[in-house]
Amino acid sequence: MLGRAIAKSLAIQLLLVSYCVAQTVDGGPIRVGDRWSYNIKDGVTGDLKYPVTLVVIEIDQKEITTRVIGQDKRPFTIVFDPGWSRIDDGTWKHRPSELSGVRTPLEVGKEWRAEGNSMNMHSGLTFRTSAFTKVTGQERVTVPAGTFDTFRVEPMVRMTNTADQTKSSTITGVIWYAPAINRWVRRISDFRYEGRLRDSTIDELTEYSRRP
Repeated sequence: MLGRAIAKSLAIQLLLVSYCVAQTVDGGPIRVGDRWSYNIKDGVTGDLKYPVTLVVIEIDQKEITTRVIGQDKRPFTIVFDPGWSRIDDGTWKHRPSELSGVRTPLEVGKEWRAEGNSMNMHSGLTFRTSAFTKVTGQERVTVPAGTFDTFRVEPMVRMTNTADQTKSSTITGVIWYAPAINRWVRRISDFRYEGRLRDSTIDELTEYSRRP
């Protein structure tokens, strides 16, 4: 009995150690050629909307430039900041960014606030953007690409029309960010305009590859 108790105790300790180590795995720097593929689903019905793949084509200390390939869509470019907040996607320009990404290194309880400006390049409308983000936990998550140790990050972004401050939209969600791959493996995003839910999406990682 004593031997079994000791063995069980050691097994639990080893599991806890391996879990903690996995949580802090660093995937190394992002490199040109790294790619991540996702299924984008409707967050309300669960139906598949489309698959998408992002490939890093250029990177510096301030920006990650990606080529985005989606089914039945022509490839296009999205520029992100180092925390995966969009800077420019061809429709929107954000300064400094859209503020919905992460700020590494992550730890439970970490939180941050930020403000910026956004412009729709088609309509010319401008918006004042404010965001609050908090790291609320650590979770092991299974998606089509595998099982990953992640940080649960919960952003809330509010965009207010500068020409009419009675009109605003809010984006809330959850990001399960895996340090081992330098990106999220699952993300839920809910978009509300004037208080009503207008869109909801779920991104799930299906595969990825990293340049050595």
